Amino acid sequence: MKNIAVIPNDLRDIDLAETKKIIEILRGYKANIFAEKKFASRLGGGISFGTTEQILRGADAAVVLGGDGTILGIAPQAAVFGVPIVGINLGNLGFLSQAEKGDYSIFEHLFSDDYSVTSCMMLDAVIVKQGVEGERFLALNEIVAAAGGASKMINVTAAVNGTNIGSYSADGLIVATAVGSTAYSLSAGGAVLHPDLDAMIITPICPHTLKARSMVVPGNDEIWISPAKPYRSEMTVLVDGETRGILENDEFIKITKSKYRTRLIKPTERNFFDVLREKLSD
Repeated sequence: MKNIAVIPNDLRDIDLAETKKIIEILRGYKANIFAEKKFASRLGGGISFGTTEQILRGADAAVVLGGDGTILGIAPQAAVFGVPIVGINLGNLGFLSQAEKGDYSIFEHLFSDDYSVTSCMMLDAVIVKQGVEGERFLALNEIVAAAGGASKMINVTAAVNGTNIGSYSADGLIVATAVGSTAYSLSAGGAVLHPDLDAMIITPICPHTLKARSMVVPGNDEIWISPAKPYRSEMTVLVDGETRGILENDEFIKITKSKYRTRLIKPTERNFFDVLREKLSD
């Protein structure tokens, strides 16, 4: 590890105080530091600045400060360039982070090669209309088809490998990875999957029936989600929490395992079940 990209979140780290602390730690390890050029005036000299693509292209690892949202935002680009992520949690739960604010022993592990890398499955999604594929999306946590407005409901059909598995009257439908199973899907009543699993979990959001349950399917399966009659509301497509499009009545979204994977660096002794117990304790 020699070239480190630092990705701050100035909404969580308003004065970049934690970012500057980490930069000084990295300098102590003689690392070459890269950061986005929009932070140049606030982080000072001795740093190579560029676009997000430029700093990731030459990085051995990316240190991402903020919360899970910050990691989700950078994960697609980091995955494309094969750059592993060190997450520093400045937010709340921080399931994807490997260190908490003020505890930066992770860097001792990093620079002494005492760490492991979790390779996390990602989702590839594309909206299909009349057999033509449109814009593609890459997600680490989940793809969601949801009602377009508050207090509205949609009718939605899900199919796996071409077989209809059910229609739901609900606020929406989540397709999550194992990593994403501890996020929105968990809040909607879905099971927790171990992050090493290549699997997808389909979870209805507030279904208007007692019979609807979440379902786990193999990662190599293909999932289709489409509006169903009677059409109640427009269907919004969200990718890791960001609205990315509207699914029209004659369209469907196809979700498959991506060829890209998010790589998360963690200390060797860090155990998923310890993290789960810590994060979900009352």
